[in-house]
Amino acid sequence: MPTALVILANGFEDIEAMTIIDILRRGDIDVTVAGLESLSITSAHNTIISVTETLADNHDEIFDTVILPGGEPGTTHLENSREVETVIKNHHVQGKLIAAICAAPRVLDKIGVIAGKRATSYPAFKEAMTSCNYSEEAVVVDDNLITSRGPATAHQFAFAILENLNSITKVNELKEAMLYNA
Repeated sequence: MPTALVILANGFEDIEAMTIIDILRRGDIDVTVAGLESLSITSAHNTIISVTETLADNHDEIFDTVILPGGEPGTTHLENSREVETVIKNHHVQGKLIAAICAAPRVLDKIGVIAGKRATSYPAFKEAMTSCNYSEEAVVVDDNLITSRGPATAHQFAFAILENLNSITKVNELKEAMLYNA
């Protein structure tokens, strides 16, 4: 079963995180949700999520994908974390899938893993995306990197990750079951 690590920091975007986690789990992906610094994380809209592990618990483990939901100040916390940087760099070197949505692609830009690649972000962070070939598409896939624009694109983003980890057949089955194309 493919594995995914979703890193949540205080101030994460609710819709993005929960949509990604839910769709990937429905798609037969083993999802680990890790708190950046604690087991209780508060979202940008004051939803409190309890997790069973912190990023420190998974620091050396290699997953099939690492996913960064956006939101503020969550993205700023991710951006300032040496641990996040180490995890992203380790996965990038291994050629593993790295995905970020909304403000979080700027973390990938800062770390340097999207240099010269096509990527997108929430429009307000376009100027911070200095090393990539910026796109305004809802979801951008370039090699082992997937980026997306924001809460309204969370489903498309999660389905793109699932397609990469599982199959288009599984994606289509799930879209039908969820009435995604209804």
